[in-house]
Amino acid sequence: MENPGYSDMAAAAYARMAARSVSRPIYHLTPLAGTLADPNGLVQVSDTYHVMHINNPLACEVEGRTPCVWAHWTTRDFLNWRREPVAVWPDHPRDRDGVYSGSAVVRDGRMYLIYTGNVRHEGEYDYVNSGREQNVLRAESEDESLVRFGKKTLLMTNDDFPGTMTQHVRDPQVIERDGATYLLLGARTREDVGCVLVYRGDDLTHFSLVNTLTTREPFGYMWECPDLVSLGGHDFLLACPQGIAHERCRYQNAHQCGYFSLSGDFASSAEVGEFEQWDYGFDFYAARTLKGADRTLLIGWMGMSETAYGATPSREDGWDQVIAMPREIAWENGRIFQRPLSELTQLHGARTDFEDSAAFHGRHFELSLTMAPGSSIGIRLREDCELSYDFAVGELVLRMGPVCGAGRDERRMRLPELTNLRLFVDDTTLEVFVNDGWATMTSRLFGARDEVRVEAPGSTGSFWEMRGLTVEG
Repeated sequence: MENPGYSDMAAAAYARMAARSVSRPIYHLTPLAGTLADPNGLVQVSDTYHVMHINNPLACEVEGRTPCVWAHWTTRDFLNWRREPVAVWPDHPRDRDGVYSGSAVVRDGRMYLIYTGNVRHEGEYDYVNSGREQNVLRAESEDESLVRFGKKTLLMTNDDFPGTMTQHVRDPQVIERDGATYLLLGARTREDVGCVLVYRGDDLTHFSLVNTLTTREPFGYMWECPDLVSLGGHDFLLACPQGIAHERCRYQNAHQCGYFSLSGDFASSAEVGEFEQWDYGFDFYAARTLKGADRTLLIGWMGMSETAYGATPSREDGWDQVIAMPREIAWENGRIFQRPLSELTQLHGARTDFEDSAAFHGRHFELSLTMAPGSSIGIRLREDCELSYDFAVGELVLRMGPVCGAGRDERRMRLPELTNLRLFVDDTTLEVFVNDGWATMTSRLFGARDEVRVEAPGSTGSFWEMRGLTVEG
């Protein structure tokens, strides 16, 4: 047993937080204790959706590194959620320093979680070409409830990956297509080029490399969190490229999160096309898809690795980071559109309609605006957050001051015309859907005040109070 006593320490942290009353978003998922990161294990089984994510239960209590686990949620309607037992613990020699990202697949009544087991050796290492292990492991469900996992099997180690790779090979994503099973792994070559390794392993035990996906010209040094989705008859490779040069209106975050178009068979000869980022705000990363029976959802981490603002004021309450609202995605007019999950309208409370300008108070709400052609707008939130659009310049800008931003400053995107906006504010979160989901801006949002001011001449809008999710467990 690795990390003896760790599960008891985590259980105590969970119990302490369960007994406390702290301020949290009410219609987003947050960790019971500690910090939250990448969504994992996104799968629909019959009428139940499973959503898992990385959780470090001790991160707000202990200085330095502590191992992470997989937290586990289930829901049938995205309105009523159950917090399940921890799915995967760092209790194996090959995952002792953390249960990192991965995916889930169900076969013959069992759920298999395939993930990265992290091992970090102490010493004088660069932790790129030496000093760490990023192992691929598989955990199996113990019974038909699909919420308790036991037996672990080591599938691959760094020695099994091509010799051209660094020790950064992680985040396995299972893809089932045309009767075959594939595994995508994000990777960094020794030449510091990002790519995705494609393995085939129909028995979920033995895997062989069948392809490597990368761009013709290097695009970043590492591609994290790969996924594959088919929309409108087109294949897209999801990834989080690291090391992209920042631009005024694109690629403004520390690391990027988006998708590449694919031409051809991803498992043999696909050509990787242009990259399109998912979000233009401060906090959206590690997004993966949940493929339901009749739609595809995008679920991301409302956080950003390796930033000065990564640790937020929420830590003072014993928790930090948020899972973004699930988004329905569709291929339309040459682009993937993202729209708020339709079920969330059932959380609407009192509604107020307005024209031109308005002032409201609230910390949990949706604000919807339809703009007059050629108009500009300004929306002020709390102490010092402003979302503005200048038609003459053609840019949508999110500016955060020291109170609301807690280290965040400014993000902008090119936008020839703004036709409509939907803003969702949930205590410490802000999600903006632009032009019916053509683009989004996502950010954490702080401050004690609750004022909302809108200046939008010629526009009409609605303001809804929002109720919270029901959470059990």
